[in-house]
Amino acid sequence: MEVALLLGVMMILLAYGVPIAFSIGISSSVFLMVTQMKPLILIAQRTVLGTDSFPLLAIPLFTLGGYLMESSGLSKRLVGCIEKLLGGAPGSVGTVTIVCCTIFAALTGSGPATVAAIGAIMLPAMLKNGYSKSETGGILAAAGSLGPVIPPSICMIVYGSTMNVSIPEMFVAAIVPGLLLAASFVAVNLVMNRNKKAASAVKYSRKEVMESFIQAVPVLLLPVIILGGIYTGIFTPTEAAVTCVIYSLVLGIAYREMKFSDLISAMKKTIVTSGMVMFIMAMSANFGWILSAAKIPTTVANALVPYLGNRFVFTVLLLILLFIAGCFMEVLALVVILAPILIPIGVQLGMDPLHLGVTFCIALVMGLITPPFGMNLFTAAAVCDTTFVEIVKGAFPYICVALIMISLFAFVPQITLFLPGLMAG
Repeated sequence: MEVALLLGVMMILLAYGVPIAFSIGISSSVFLMVTQMKPLILIAQRTVLGTDSFPLLAIPLFTLGGYLMESSGLSKRLVGCIEKLLGGAPGSVGTVTIVCCTIFAALTGSGPATVAAIGAIMLPAMLKNGYSKSETGGILAAAGSLGPVIPPSICMIVYGSTMNVSIPEMFVAAIVPGLLLAASFVAVNLVMNRNKKAASAVKYSRKEVMESFIQAVPVLLLPVIILGGIYTGIFTPTEAAVTCVIYSLVLGIAYREMKFSDLISAMKKTIVTSGMVMFIMAMSANFGWILSAAKIPTTVANALVPYLGNRFVFTVLLLILLFIAGCFMEVLALVVILAPILIPIGVQLGMDPLHLGVTFCIALVMGLITPPFGMNLFTAAAVCDTTFVEIVKGAFPYICVALIMISLFAFVPQITLFLPGLMAG
């Protein structure tokens, strides 16, 4: 009854188009008023406590860092370097795009930002080398989805804060799946576009390649500094986010490509983006607190575990639910709504919490490239100046491969847990 009341009110509000944060907050308030479980004044207190978190400071900071990189010329140097290194083979312009998106994803942690930054540079080259707008948009949308997978990932920061899982450990565990997913996208591109022209017909000398690489070194060093600092314990994810902002700002000034107006624009975008995320987190604090106080996760787990039988059945149902939910709702909202209910079931079945968390986040990322509400699809359509339907057609092969790879990660936990275990000694 309690589960039906809490989730039912929220789903009705969402169906009527009420914003996610308001839906979560109103459903939590209605639940307290009907059940009289706790005083309603606690809603205000929990809302404040929901964002009073040091790890959550990483969200606006990484967001700002991503927007600063977008306007500081870093993406141009990155693309130039990768093109000279990989641009000699047929169909390689797609490979260059995917590799650039992978590296840029490790810098920003944002799917749409990656699509916009790399797409603006690579679109003319891809069209010139025989790719249609549909194929170009499909590659950009798919490769951009690596943003929330390859650390630093805002999705994983939110998950770690919500479920009390180590954020650095989640970052480590996501590296291998993220790189394998990128490699699978490269393989699809090479198979489907093997007859396309090479990214560059010009044969570059070793000196030119080395000069381009040296220009890109500051860009390539950033993920090493951020992730290396987190994994070695030099700084926390939040301190890493501060480092990211300062580093991006210094490079933008040093390259003389960032104007003061670009800085103001980046800050405005950060306020809008992170404000939305933090509002969802504030409202979700009430939701999570009510779930815990009413012992709803435990009740649901005790009710479902006897029927699920084993880990395989649970994993299949979890993936199906996340794939479908990701098509219709915002990723971060699904993390705070579904994770507290579903993850305890997997833990009770004996599954590793770290593997569950990474699988949960990667599966939800599929929502960025699946219709009808895939944000990367809309961004790619805008960048390529074509229709949403055309982008979906171009992304379809990559969506299919991503589904296969994510299922592989879910059913073979060693892929996710190998690197954390290795680093733990």
